Amino acid sequence: MREFGAQLDRFSALDRVVVPDLWQQEAVQHLRAGRDVVVHAATGAGKTFIFELWSNEGRNPGQAIYTVPTRALANDKLAEWRARGWNVGIATGDLSENLEAPVIVATLETQKNRLINGDGPRLLVIDEYQMLGDPDRGLNYELAIAMAPPRTQLLLLSGSVANPRHVVAWLQRLGRDAEWVWHDDRPVPLEEVYAGMLNYNVPSEIRGYWPRFAAKALADGLGPILIFAPRRRAAEALAADIARNLPNPNPLQLNAGQRELVGDRLARMLQARVAFHHSGLSYGARAGVVEPLAKAGQLRVVVATMGLAAGINFSLR
Repeated sequence: MREFGAQLDRFSALDRVVVPDLWQQEAVQHLRAGRDVVVHAATGAGKTFIFELWSNEGRNPGQAIYTVPTRALANDKLAEWRARGWNVGIATGDLSENLEAPVIVATLETQKNRLINGDGPRLLVIDEYQMLGDPDRGLNYELAIAMAPPRTQLLLLSGSVANPRHVVAWLQRLGRDAEWVWHDDRPVPLEEVYAGMLNYNVPSEIRGYWPRFAAKALADGLGPILIFAPRRRAAEALAADIARNLPNPNPLQLNAGQRELVGDRLARMLQARVAFHHSGLSYGARAGVVEPLAKAGQLRVVVATMGLAAGINFSLR
């Protein structure tokens, strides 16, 4: 019986082996040959896996800095890789720790001066590099890429840049040895549902456009729901309105530590499985409560400012 159990354990280990696709292998080969790589692939295709392969599960030669557009994304990658046992640091606008680690997760602006001064890492990853076109932050991205020292390799990742070949040509004009990898398949299909097509009849006690929309969408099995609001106050007000109106047959139980981090107002919304998310929240509230709950599928509705549009591993439809 013990022999049979050992055989099952071996099969279980094999189940955890992930074989990279050809396009991922191509990108890693370019990196290991010392080239810069620009990758175009859809959300969920496995762009981050390219870095994980190159780094040998966080045991990379020399320091790697993995930059993301938002603090929420940085928190998410930090938690994910530390859960795997990686030695990872973080540098964002509100948190800086373990900066000598072999892998640093960072917002790009925190690294700009270092790159301009010629102090670059072995590998600089720019996830969501379409931020080059952002009217407010694009200049910082362009400067960081253009001023990265020659010894620093670049790995640029995105699924929403229409002209990656032009970006490669720009890098080559800067004197860099750059290649591009394109992958068309979309593993997570997009499905559009128009609000007017949600015909589920909700109780008349649910008042207001957004509460009724959320109730209809949830009743039609389209939850959890992510709603974007233009400003912090708008996100908070909308989340409060939805939490107040939605029936709550299964309140979320928060522990004392979670309540202390988020405060009474947000705690009441979380009990209704509704939350708001923006950069004005404390690090503890965002990374310690709202984001883990959303990722675990414990929230029905999250109302966020556009910072979250850059993408995060939330199971929200």
